[in-house]
Amino acid sequence: MPIRRKRFSGIAAIATTAALLLSGVSAGAAIASPRPAELPVVESSAGIASVAVADEMVTITGFAGAENAGTDVDVSVSSAHSAAGVDDAQEFGTAVAGADGSFSVEGPRLQADGTDNLYGQFTAAVDGDAIGAPHFADDLRLTAASTAEFPQVLDKKGLQVALSDDAESLGVQHAAINLDLAGIMLNKKTSDDNIPFTSGGQEYYFDASEVEALDTQIKAVSDNGALVNLIVLLYEHDDEPDSAANILIHPDASREPGAGPVFGFNTVTDEGVKYTTAAMEFIASRWSRTDEQFGRAVGFIVGNEVNTQWIWSNSGEKTIDEFLNDYSRALRIMSLSSRKYYDQARTYTSLTQHWTVPAGGNSNRFYPSKDVIEKLNALSKAGGDFPWFIAYHPYPQDLFHPDFWNDTDATDTIDTKLITFKNIQVLPEYLAADELLYKGEPRRIILSEQGCHTPGPGSNLTLDAEKLQAACFAYAYYKIRFLPSIDSFILHRHVDHQLEGGLNLGLWAYDPSADKPDAPLRHKYSYDVFKYIDTARSLEVTDFAKEIIGIDDWADVIDGFDPDALDERRITTTVGTRVDGQVTGSALLGAFDVDENGWEVSDNVAEATAGEGVLHVVDAPGMYAKQWRSVAKSFTADDAIAARGWLSASVRLPVDTELGTDTFVQIRATTSSGQVIEGEARVLADGEFHSAALQLPEAVAGDTLVRVKVMVRGTGTSRPVTSFDLESVSLSKSVATSQSPNVVVAAAADSADLVGSTLTVSLTNLDVDALRGAVRIPNDCGDIDVSRDAARIPETPTGGVAALEFTVSAVRGDASTLCVSLGRHTVEVEVTTPPPAPNGRYDFEIDTQGWEAGANVDSIARVTSFANGPRTPHGGVGALEATSRPAPATSPRVISATPEKAVDLSAATSVHVWADSYGGAPGATGYVATFTLTAADGTTVTTLNTEFSPDKWNELSIDVSGWDSRNAVVSFEVSFAAIGTTYPNWVPKFQIDDVGYLTE
Repeated sequence: MPIRRKRFSGIAAIATTAALLLSGVSAGAAIASPRPAELPVVESSAGIASVAVADEMVTITGFAGAENAGTDVDVSVSSAHSAAGVDDAQEFGTAVAGADGSFSVEGPRLQADGTDNLYGQFTAAVDGDAIGAPHFADDLRLTAASTAEFPQVLDKKGLQVALSDDAESLGVQHAAINLDLAGIMLNKKTSDDNIPFTSGGQEYYFDASEVEALDTQIKAVSDNGALVNLIVLLYEHDDEPDSAANILIHPDASREPGAGPVFGFNTVTDEGVKYTTAAMEFIASRWSRTDEQFGRAVGFIVGNEVNTQWIWSNSGEKTIDEFLNDYSRALRIMSLSSRKYYDQARTYTSLTQHWTVPAGGNSNRFYPSKDVIEKLNALSKAGGDFPWFIAYHPYPQDLFHPDFWNDTDATDTIDTKLITFKNIQVLPEYLAADELLYKGEPRRIILSEQGCHTPGPGSNLTLDAEKLQAACFAYAYYKIRFLPSIDSFILHRHVDHQLEGGLNLGLWAYDPSADKPDAPLRHKYSYDVFKYIDTARSLEVTDFAKEIIGIDDWADVIDGFDPDALDERRITTTVGTRVDGQVTGSALLGAFDVDENGWEVSDNVAEATAGEGVLHVVDAPGMYAKQWRSVAKSFTADDAIAARGWLSASVRLPVDTELGTDTFVQIRATTSSGQVIEGEARVLADGEFHSAALQLPEAVAGDTLVRVKVMVRGTGTSRPVTSFDLESVSLSKSVATSQSPNVVVAAAADSADLVGSTLTVSLTNLDVDALRGAVRIPNDCGDIDVSRDAARIPETPTGGVAALEFTVSAVRGDASTLCVSLGRHTVEVEVTTPPPAPNGRYDFEIDTQGWEAGANVDSIARVTSFANGPRTPHGGVGALEATSRPAPATSPRVISATPEKAVDLSAATSVHVWADSYGGAPGATGYVATFTLTAADGTTVTTLNTEFSPDKWNELSIDVSGWDSRNAVVSFEVSFAAIGTTYPNWVPKFQIDDVGYLTE
């Protein structure tokens, strides 16, 4: 029976208005922010009380009011969560209200066209007038594809994983991985390679290559033992006409400059809802399988920082009620979809640290997190409560200042402006209020994205800055560890990113010379703090932080701090290995004459196939040389093997592997007691099979093997596409001594002027046996000769480093390589030299040093900090800042310096300046900066950087080695402008620092 529109204008209006009325607030008004005890109580009223969904049937129960006893109650269902409301409603069933006004209606779960009433919104009516709000499924009785218990891990330590192999080494227990729905879903079938998926009786298609890339990422992390949370996002794909982005993205999303790159979900058109439902069902079904074929995800974070929706869940300008009305549908769809396939799956909303104050001044773009929670709670309870949880981001008050213990806007009260690491305990205290509970329990909390900045330019970080970052992490982790109501602390990020507005949040510093902005270069100080903070070494690796924070004991600042509770994860045991030693008494764990024999792809591997007696392992695309490529085999109780003897693997690397100067094999074994044993061996990439073997320690002799991994890597941040062959894996009684040196050789000179410099040759022993004997530097090999060509190696145990010094006597060629002979084996290594020391000209440590404002610049000033990233000078404590006057965005803003007398740069090979700027020019496609030198004879040299990045230090460098007039430079000039916009009056600021030059 159709429902008359006497009271409401549609389902969206019903849901929003009912939620507001039930919470005691008039429609369109903002919910106040009382303390938890004063939150409005949602009371029962006439309408549907519950929608129970089983495998085949849906049961609707409710209350029509005592005055309607004996009256027909008609229940209809809308086929989608769309704002089309009840226009597409279909009759579901009719019941006669009992003497007390209660009613119950049962009907089929699937409609004739395949539509699943699991996602339906049900409305009850008497005599055509709707009673109560539309109601969604709130009681799932269906048999999910997976009913396994929610997996348990060792502790709360997590990471937004970029390098899965490294995450395992770090002991990561919780992971967050971005998933762009528009990046995997297509708007039509484009080839037979597409992955089809049926939802609601309709077929949809997914890009196989994009999905399989996610398989590789997710499976490696979950197989390594971490709980995976997928951050479900939407990005624009204008250059991909087959992407479903145009359907999935909210139709009101803004494309204005400054509006965000991450978009809101389209839950306002019927097509949008169907595609959104299909996409969410697809990801839940694929990554919740019981066999974990593609990896396993247990949590789904819907959108990013939705209280700052203008940027991170862009749905256009909307009041908080309008936005949440649309967003709550997406949240509910994800919750229902995920629990359809895994009944323990968890769904989260994502919020920033802005608790009672929005991140921006426009209330139609930015909302307080507290208001979002309250209004979502009201909407959820009015339409049938469901288990949505909180993924919070308690960054420090100022992301560029990691000393959160000094945050002034984070107080220990419910009405605090911000909730940061400093006062994170406020969040669980608030969520414990009766009115916010779900089924009598507080909604769960994970911290899914937060981190600590390392102050300074990302390519030149100081040890003090790195220690400050590490102290921030240590303090924050300990706080979260002793808050039982928070499930995990997932750190952002794994590797510093050059395009993150000047923030350096990673455990790794990035490689500025690589082709990707987050290529991993080296570990930062925080790396080992993160790695060992949940082990027996916890207090040891965090002791340094107490002085930085200004405390004597962690218990002084952390409630419930218990040092005995920190040792939650066993430290990996690293042992020596032997290379090419003769193996006796072997039992094969992997032979590949017939099939893969239970070995599966793991970290950074696309496929592994058996053939011709080997397992052929192929890289996943885009991996760095230094990342481990691995295959693994797991053992069950039925095929348990005692963890005794030597584990050996025979591996072949092709000659053209391009993995760098050294290549390595690692064997990693996990035993039934939870102990991990690993050993690394240097092997040659020569197209021949080489064996690596480690001896399992006596301490695990009573265990069985649970998992064995064989891993291969190179060095550096090149991105080769390579492969390796695994011939066999065996457990042996004994392995003879190495037939080639299992040693890592490195060489470094102490001066860029090589001849006469001290050359240090470092030998790292990876072998089981102590390193001893002699090393020789043959003068007929490589580019470098030394005055004394031999030295004795002091006896060096497994894992030790022997450092031997030589004096360079001559160089040849490009002076980059050195040959080192150990016995009958010779290794050619790259020699590292310190870069030429820059000669400073202008550093702005005291004043502006004679620089002046030029065209379209209103003023200049020496500053010690500034509002745009990276917020601090490139070097030292001062920088020069220029403030523009209003002018067209593409007009150059010019500053210059004219020395009192010409500067002689005869010895210079290059001259450089570091420049930084604000971004945000409306309509700009990019930015440009120029650096110009003028000589006394009027000639000039210029460098132009059209890939200039705002909010980071950019180097502008001029090669002057061939400029005849460089002996008399009379002017230094820098200009800055936007590209590709007609914006008439732009008033940016930009900064420069460290003007200097290099000599030969």
